[in-house]
Amino acid sequence: MARSDRRSSFRDAAVVVAAKALVSSLVLAGGFRALSDDDYARVVIAQRFAESPSLDPSGTSWLPFPFWLNGSAMLLLGPSVETAQVLAFALGLGSALAVWVALRWLGAGRPGALLGALVASVFPYSAWLGVAAVPELPSAALCLLGMASLARGGRARLAGAVALSAACLCRYEAWPVAAVFALFCLRDAWRDRTAARLGPALLGLAGPVAWLVNGAFRHGSALFFVKRVSEYRRAVGAGSSDVWQALLGFPSMLARCEPELFAFALVAVAAALVLGVRSVLVRHARVLLALAAVLAFLVVGDLRDGAPTHHGERALLALWLGLAALGGDALAEAWWRARGPARAALVALPGLITAPMAGVVRPWYGQRDAFIDRSAELAMGRVAARAAAPSGRLLIDSEDFGFYAVMAGFAAPSRSEPVDDRDPRKPRLDISSSPAALRARLEESRADWLVVGAERRALAERLGVLERDGGQLLLVRLTRTDR
Repeated sequence: MARSDRRSSFRDAAVVVAAKALVSSLVLAGGFRALSDDDYARVVIAQRFAESPSLDPSGTSWLPFPFWLNGSAMLLLGPSVETAQVLAFALGLGSALAVWVALRWLGAGRPGALLGALVASVFPYSAWLGVAAVPELPSAALCLLGMASLARGGRARLAGAVALSAACLCRYEAWPVAAVFALFCLRDAWRDRTAARLGPALLGLAGPVAWLVNGAFRHGSALFFVKRVSEYRRAVGAGSSDVWQALLGFPSMLARCEPELFAFALVAVAAALVLGVRSVLVRHARVLLALAAVLAFLVVGDLRDGAPTHHGERALLALWLGLAALGGDALAEAWWRARGPARAALVALPGLITAPMAGVVRPWYGQRDAFIDRSAELAMGRVAARAAAPSGRLLIDSEDFGFYAVMAGFAAPSRSEPVDDRDPRKPRLDISSSPAALRARLEESRADWLVVGAERRALAERLGVLERDGGQLLLVRLTRTDR
């Protein structure tokens, strides 16, 4: 690569990273911190990994790589929520850069790669997930990078295989992408009569195979995660009873939850085809095939009660990144082919199409689960951490999954636990209705401190000394004589 080309590439990459940093900063400035309580549950598991590293940090159906990464960062920088947030911000920047690299590997020109990566950085779910402590955005970007590496050879394809293997240890929807990648590698090995092509295929599948082996030895079944997710969904009443709803759920969400992006991609591709630019679809064909496999995988999962229990649309992020990349590439190619009035139309059409999507489709049809605000719980967890340092134990009474945010703020999962983990598959424990159960739970936890809701002030004052009134939550220093 000539020096001028390297400089141009560096400038383009810097623009993408700067744009993503700006978008992420605006999202944080707007007050967004987390999609759901799962975000804080993931932080707590990473904190537990920092305390005691293990290959399967969650011991649940959640895949391990995000906990390895976050937990390792916490070993270096401290087990705080801020560490997870800083890492999430950095991974968001890296994800935007990965989309740009993927487009360049696919053969997109500088304008197409830049535009595609910018579009992939700004649409709402990319913006939200670019700052949340969840693995969806990095996993989706790695999927795109892995499939794009098929257009290259040698080290690039090996790097793509590593990217896919990592993605498969983050999110299950990466598994069909790895399968499609492996099939293309096998086809190339057969065509070229060379075993060297098999290396990337095996490497790309290493993540899923390792997790299946872990399931067989640690959990008694290679597919243990399917059973656990299905049981949980049914316990919370999220099981699919309507076949048509399951068949159409994810395909409809693809357009309904990101209508502007979907319309932009359709218009851009249509414009390119009208102007005779078919090379765009050709170079994105393998990526689109892999993304179609993801959609089929999600539909089958929904039919078998294996889909996400909340914010299910986040599982479509890889497809949205693929649409953004395709749309940006197609629009840039169409621009270079267009002349005169056609160029003016290319400038106007995306806006004319996406405006009604934003003004009509998103408000009326783009419903999603609400995001969570756990600022009060986080603050109380931090207060409790200072009060209980260095060895005090904390018990948390919560009517919902907010205890995870308290634990995340406390930043010492080995010294904190909830009264009731709210698992819908288990019976509930209400400490205010049974004094005997309360005494047993306090003794079992060996707690020195208790966080309870403000509505249980009388109970709190009976149990100990009220040390902090946080409005919604109370911090109580337990007195053992009152137990």
